[in-house]
Amino acid sequence: MPMWKARRSKRRRSTRGFAMVEVLVTVAIVILVGTVAIFALGRSDRAQLQNDVAEIALILQQARLQAAETGQPVEVQYSREDRSLATPTASYEFGRGVTSTTESARIVIRPSGESEGLDLVLVAGDFTRSVALDWLTGQIRIAR
Repeated sequence: MPMWKARRSKRRRSTRGFAMVEVLVTVAIVILVGTVAIFALGRSDRAQLQNDVAEIALILQQARLQAAETGQPVEVQYSREDRSLATPTASYEFGRGVTSTTESARIVIRPSGESEGLDLVLVAGDFTRSVALDWLTGQIRIAR
């Protein structure tokens, strides 16, 4: 066999396609990136919900303290349509993907801690949390 034919066949064999190892590594990387993305998206719903619950509890606590300090009632406005909670000094809009099953309400927190009470249920994906404002004591509870 002439020398030029031997070199030509080696060149063709090396440029013919992808090696099996290259294909396997590529598939493994795609699977790894997809798995990480799925877990990251699942955790973002839960993290956003926990953040919203903490912020709402904080706003309610601040309203309760303001009423006690000033001796004046403080109005808290919750809007299901706007996905928000507002007081005269603070407001908060729920994060992306977080909704509520609770009807809109206007609550007045009195200096003694008494109010009309509120049980605000928030939902994000498969996760549910609630923030409850006790009508008699003004105590704020977070539940699953």
